[in-house]
Amino acid sequence: MRHINFHYNKETCQYEPAKLSWQDVVGYGFGLAFTASIFLLTLIFLHDRFVESDTEKVLRSENKSISKNKPVLDQELREIEATLISLKEQDNTLHTKFFNTIPAVENNRKPTLLKEQVLLADASGFESMLEVLQSKSLQLARTSTPTKSFSDEVEIAKQYEGLIKSIPSLSPLTEPVTKLISGFGKRVNPFHKGTYHHEGLDFAAPRGTDIFATADGRVILVNKATVEAGYGNRIEIDHGNGFITVYAHLENINVKQGQKISKGYIIGGVGNSGGSIAPHLHYEIVRNGKQVDPAPYLLEGLSTSEHSQLITLSKKQNQSLD
Repeated sequence: MRHINFHYNKETCQYEPAKLSWQDVVGYGFGLAFTASIFLLTLIFLHDRFVESDTEKVLRSENKSISKNKPVLDQELREIEATLISLKEQDNTLHTKFFNTIPAVENNRKPTLLKEQVLLADASGFESMLEVLQSKSLQLARTSTPTKSFSDEVEIAKQYEGLIKSIPSLSPLTEPVTKLISGFGKRVNPFHKGTYHHEGLDFAAPRGTDIFATADGRVILVNKATVEAGYGNRIEIDHGNGFITVYAHLENINVKQGQKISKGYIIGGVGNSGGSIAPHLHYEIVRNGKQVDPAPYLLEGLSTSEHSQLITLSKKQNQSLD
């Protein structure tokens, strides 16, 4: 039964049904709306908490997969990044040593992923990260795995293996940067003080300091001279492919003419024989019958900065020692 409020009417001396005011209607409406809102929110919460749609099931499965595979992806990214950096450093080192120039800096920046990006990615961002990983994997594969074209070049390069071995790239003395006194080109003659063309490099060192063969080869000349002029005691080695090296003003000689020697073999010691004003090694490289500057060839055992320093020292215009 509906509940009805009454009030006492003094004029009629009777109890009459009370009329609702607009405030009562508004209050009643707000109360009803509030109750309905609470009820609706409760239903939505219970639905979201206990009822799962097909889309939510798929997303939940994806999230579980992402959580499981994030550590694996992170490890793969770190390994790929480290490998790419190592390959790039090796490539730069070889480029600098063989061409004596710093390789050009690449302007195009490849997409890079940070560990934090991987760990904090959502389902939509994870897919893009997988694409970056795939891109980097392909880049690594192209860098580390020979393509057919590269394989063909390697096969062709094998034909030049003899040429590479014949290049006198080792320094004839240890620590050549600290021992180099005079370089190749126009220099002041120590005897008549006029300028002349110096055909090689002069390395100052104590008598008897070991001298090394700068490449594999065969001794084609052993000359022992007592005259205080010219090259004095000297050795010439034929390395093949037009390369011959000359070692002059020696104190002692440890090889014989016709002897085959390998790179790094001790062929003699530094001296002051012949036309020399101080103990030193005069070193020349002859290529196809013509003397060339030996400094650019002395690559082995030197860092990029050391080789650059050697080149700079060899270009100084000063007095030679022979």
